[in-house]
Amino acid sequence: MHRDLHAALAPALWLAAWLVPALAPAAERPYGKGMTEANQERLLLDDMGDVSDWYNGSPEETTLSATDRQGRRGLLFANRVDHTKGEKSYPVGWPRTGKDLGREKRTDWSAYDHFECWIYAETSRPDLPKKPLGVGFYHSGHKRSSGFPLGEVKKDAWVKVVVPVARLLDPKDVRRVQFHISESDYQHGDRVDFTIAAPALVRYVEPAVAELRPQRRVLFSSDRTVRAGYKLAGYKGLDRTRVELAVGRGDGAPAAKADAKATREGDLAVRIDRSLEPGDYWARLDLRDAEGKLIDRKQAAFRVVAGPF
Repeated sequence: MHRDLHAALAPALWLAAWLVPALAPAAERPYGKGMTEANQERLLLDDMGDVSDWYNGSPEETTLSATDRQGRRGLLFANRVDHTKGEKSYPVGWPRTGKDLGREKRTDWSAYDHFECWIYAETSRPDLPKKPLGVGFYHSGHKRSSGFPLGEVKKDAWVKVVVPVARLLDPKDVRRVQFHISESDYQHGDRVDFTIAAPALVRYVEPAVAELRPQRRVLFSSDRTVRAGYKLAGYKGLDRTRVELAVGRGDGAPAAKADAKATREGDLAVRIDRSLEPGDYWARLDLRDAEGKLIDRKQAAFRVVAGPF
C-alpha cells in the first residue's frame, strides 16, 4: 500500500520541486578572477617611444610621428584625404601604416586570446564615417591576411579596440599588423588623424568561463534534454578542471546536472526525466578545480512553453 502511494505521488512531488523554489544552499562564490582585467597578462608589441619602424604606405597623403596624448604615448597616423594622388592606378586609395613583427620574433599569437590597442580619432568632419578605420594582420604566403573594420572608433575619444586571435586566418604566423583608411569612405580634402597606442597581445591566466550558449532559448515542455555550448579562457591549470552544467528555475537548487572534463570549447547536455512546466528557467555552467572548488560560473536564461505533444 505504501509503495503504491509513493509511486502515485512521485510525479507530483517532482513537479513541485520545479514549481516551488527550494531552500537555496549557502551561496557558493567563485574564487577565480573570471573574465576581468585582473586575470589578464599582456605582451606589449610596441611602447611607441620610437615609431621609426612603422612604415608609411602613402607618403603623399600621410605623415607619421610619435605623440603623447593624455598620458598615452602613441603613433600619430595623420591623413589628408586626396582623391587625385596616391597610387597611380588607385588615386582613391588606402592610406596605411604598419609594423613588421618578424624581426622581434613576435609572430606566433596562438597562445593569446586577443589583440588590443587604444585609438583616438580627430577629424575635420562633423563625424566619422561608418567604417572610419581598418586593421589587417598579414600572414606568410601570397595574399594571406585577416582584415577587420573598426567601426567602434569615435571622434575625440579614446576607444579600446579588441580583435579575438581566434578570428585570424593563421594565429601561429602573424607577420605584420597594419592600419588603413579607405578614401572612398571620406570626402576629398577631409583631414582624419588617428593616435594608435599600446598595441598588445592579451591572454587570460586563470581558467574562466568566457561564453555560455544554450542551444535553444525556447524549449517545449515535452523536451527531455537541455544542451548548451561553452567557451573557456585561461591557460594555467585548465587541463585539471571540470565543467558542470546545471538547470533550474527561480532561486531553487538545481534540478538536474551533467559534468565533464573541461575543454577550451565544448558542449554539455542535461537529461530531464519529467515534463517541464512552462516558464522561465536558467542554465548555469560551473568551472571547478581538481578538488571540486568553484573557480568561475556563468548563467543564461531559457524559456519553456507548452509542447505540441
